[in-house]
Amino acid sequence: MHRYKLLIPVICTILVLTGCKHHGRFDVDVDKISLNVPIHRFDKDLYAQDTTHVKEALESLSQKYGSAYVDLYFSKIMQLNKGDNTQMLTLAKMFLKDTVVRGVFRESLRQYADISDIQNKATDAFKRIHYFFPEKKIPQLYLHVSMFNQSLVVDENIISLSIDNYLGEKYYGYQKAGVYDYLRYNMRREKVAPDFVTAFLMTEFPQPYTDKFLDNLLSRGKIMFVLSVLMPNEQPDVLMGYTKAQMQWCKDNEKSMWLNIMDNRQLFSTDPMLSTSYLNDAPFTSTVSQESPGRVGIWIGWQVIKQYMERHTKVTLPELMANNNYQEILEQSGYKP
Repeated sequence: MHRYKLLIPVICTILVLTGCKHHGRFDVDVDKISLNVPIHRFDKDLYAQDTTHVKEALESLSQKYGSAYVDLYFSKIMQLNKGDNTQMLTLAKMFLKDTVVRGVFRESLRQYADISDIQNKATDAFKRIHYFFPEKKIPQLYLHVSMFNQSLVVDENIISLSIDNYLGEKYYGYQKAGVYDYLRYNMRREKVAPDFVTAFLMTEFPQPYTDKFLDNLLSRGKIMFVLSVLMPNEQPDVLMGYTKAQMQWCKDNEKSMWLNIMDNRQLFSTDPMLSTSYLNDAPFTSTVSQESPGRVGIWIGWQVIKQYMERHTKVTLPELMANNNYQEILEQSGYKP
C-alpha cells in the first residue's frame, strides 16, 4: 500500500451505491477462501495502560503493535510529538490522563466491546478482494481513538480507523464538537466495515488528480461499483451513506439530474468547483436542488459504471479499475436515463 495518508474524514466522503445485487458473474463462495483479517484493538490496549508509567506503557505497546504504528498514532494522528522524546512523553501522559479523553475512550469501548459483526463483514469483503485482486496485499486493520480527529488513516499495509467517530448520530459529544447534522448521520456502527473497505479501494486505486468533471464522476462511480461487489450483503443505503428517502429521491430524479448536467454543458467541464459541488459531502448538492442529498454525482457515476458493466460482461474488475478512459466508458455504457 502507499505511504502515510489521512482520509479525512472518510465518514464524510465515503461513496455512493444504489440498490442492486450482483448475481452469477460476481458470486464468490467465500467459505472456500482461507483468509482471516483480524481487527487489532489498539484503542482498548492504549486505554488499559498505566498512565503513571507512560514510557513503559509505550514500550509495551510498541512490542505488541510495532514502534511504527505507535509512532504513527502519537506523531501523525494525535500530533503529540512536538519536540524531543521527553516532551512527547509528557504530552502523551497529559493526553491519556485527561478526563474528557478518558470519557471518550470509555464510551467507545462500551459500544464496541464486541466487534465480531464488524470483523465478520470485513473478513468477508477482504476475501472477495483476495479473489478478484489476488495481487493486492491484504492490509492490517486497527482501531484507535482520535478525539473526533482523523477518521481513517492509511500507512504502509495499515488501515486504522478512529472508532470514536462511529458512536452514533445522537452521541452528545458530536454536537458539542460542532459536527454538522448531515455528517453525523454516518457516524454509526453500520459504516465501520464499509469504511475500512472503501479506504482500501481509494488507496489502492487512486485517481490521478484532474479537474475534469466526467473523470471525477466516473472514477468515484467505479469505486462504488466495486464496493457493492465486495459487500453484496450490505444494504445499499448503508454503503452509500444515504437515508432510504435520499436513495429514493435519486432514483426519482435520475433523468432530471442527468439532463441538468447535459443542458448546462457540465459533463466536460474542468471547473474544480463543479466536482466539489457534486462529489463532496454537503447537506444538499447545490448545483442540483436544495431537496437533493449531497454527493449525487457519485450516485450518477455509479449508475453509468453499472450500465457499462452490464453491457460488457467480459470486463473483469481489475480491467475496470485500470481503465481511465472515461469518455469511452461513458459512450460504451449507453447511459441515457
